[in-house]
Amino acid sequence: MRKNSFVEGTVVAYILILITKILGAIYVIPFYNIIGTDGGVLYSYAYNAYNLFLNISISGIPTAVAIIIAEYNALKKFNDREKAFSLANKIIGVLAIISFLLMFIFAKYIGLFFVGELKDGTDVNSIVLVIRTISFCLLIIPFLSVLRGYLQGNKYLNAPSQSQLIEQIVRIIVVLVGSYVAINLLHYDVPTGVAVALSGTVLGGIAAFLYLRYKLYKSRLQLKEGVTSLKESTESDKTIVGKIIKYSIPIIIVSITQDLYNIADMKLIIKGLYMIGYSAAKSEYLASIVVTWTPKICMIINALAIGLCTSVIPFIVTSFTEKKYDELNKKFNQAINIILTVSIPLSAFIILFSDGVYRIFYGASTEGKYVLCVMAITSILFSLQLVINMILQGMKNFKLVYINTVVGLFINILLDIPMILLFNKTGILPPYLGTLIATNIGLFISELIIAIVLRKQFKFKYKSIIITMLKSLFATAIMVIVLFFVKKFIFVTEIHRLLLIGELGLIGLFGIGMYLLISNQTGLINEVLGQDILKKILSKFRIGKKNKDK
Repeated sequence: MRKNSFVEGTVVAYILILITKILGAIYVIPFYNIIGTDGGVLYSYAYNAYNLFLNISISGIPTAVAIIIAEYNALKKFNDREKAFSLANKIIGVLAIISFLLMFIFAKYIGLFFVGELKDGTDVNSIVLVIRTISFCLLIIPFLSVLRGYLQGNKYLNAPSQSQLIEQIVRIIVVLVGSYVAINLLHYDVPTGVAVALSGTVLGGIAAFLYLRYKLYKSRLQLKEGVTSLKESTESDKTIVGKIIKYSIPIIIVSITQDLYNIADMKLIIKGLYMIGYSAAKSEYLASIVVTWTPKICMIINALAIGLCTSVIPFIVTSFTEKKYDELNKKFNQAINIILTVSIPLSAFIILFSDGVYRIFYGASTEGKYVLCVMAITSILFSLQLVINMILQGMKNFKLVYINTVVGLFINILLDIPMILLFNKTGILPPYLGTLIATNIGLFISELIIAIVLRKQFKFKYKSIIITMLKSLFATAIMVIVLFFVKKFIFVTEIHRLLLIGELGLIGLFGIGMYLLISNQTGLINEVLGQDILKKILSKFRIGKKNKDK
């Protein structure tokens, strides 16, 4: 393994995670056809419950490990670094078992939480089956996440991203083959097919864990450089455990808040739509579109934020530990600029071709098309909040993390049903978009709070962010204008899915080329990524090497 720079690590991680997310979005097409709408609702229930328990058990510790590892590396405390990794594995083991038992035992109560008020909703026993199946992931994924955090803290950024790709490939194979065999060949019912599919998450986690253990073994000499003995560490177990807990709590709150956004939206959209006359089945269907299925399409946007979170921690921690606040401001702006440069055109493309994009994945749906348009904007705000909160955690500004996440969630919950009722009465927008608008308002206000506080506390300046946003919007506007005429006179929605994929792919490549050309002319690419980044990335993927050999 080789250590990576901030931008190089971000771009390589983004490429690998983007491939992972594209695979995660594409496999949904055949999977949704296998399990149908009812299976999709079940899958949505299981994953939202699982994500909450997963974040309770692990969300804080892997990132805390990355922060502590980076901090000890900056201070040259290599023995303490290894002790922290050892202690983290022990802590995560206890939490993983407790979370697994709670999710498995109380599966019925979780199911009743979702459908308790609905007369014709999904059968609770089916929800119990899928929740208990996916609960076994809690016995493997936590250890995988800690291992990723350890490597990220040491600035080995590629292997964790590669492991995510491996995890996804194994999971998709099991999901598609398992659900198809269970439902279509063995003729089991849909809940059983969904349960078999969810077991793919367990097997994918095991494959990724074994891969990282192998990489760790192969690089054991360079990782142990400077390490003598854990007994020679300068800090006690109590001190290190205290740091792990201290750094984990705000991260847990952020992760749980994001899950609560989804769970609250799912619960409140069902309740709100049911209040205004929608049937139980229709309410559940729309809730699953908002909370589960359109976000899977928008994973392409969120992938960049995940890549940034993979790479940003060690660099932020180093700058903060060494009190280089100008460099900290630069890294903050650079992270936001990267998100804006990539996410704005991606979101615009998804909005413009929302009807075709949604049809590729789930078939024609007016509701799905409208939800996807708003979700594309929501994904930008979620990406920004994810990365900004990760940076705040690297700066140990936990108080600001608490404030902005709680405020955002409170606003979201407060406005969910009122927005549904408002849109239903006025007809401004379809009622089912109310929860997303509430989410966007909450996210925007929480991010505005962060910007104001950082400007006051650390004298942060945001001029480069404003310039980058304007340049990105300019290039995107030109791209959208051209693609609008392409859509009007050339684009055909009512064709076979494979042809539609090819058509959108070609239009997408044309749009990307146009955006990159304009961005290059305005200097946007070089300002955000640096002049040499393309050479480094090409070299990383051995393209440059092949050219030299020729």
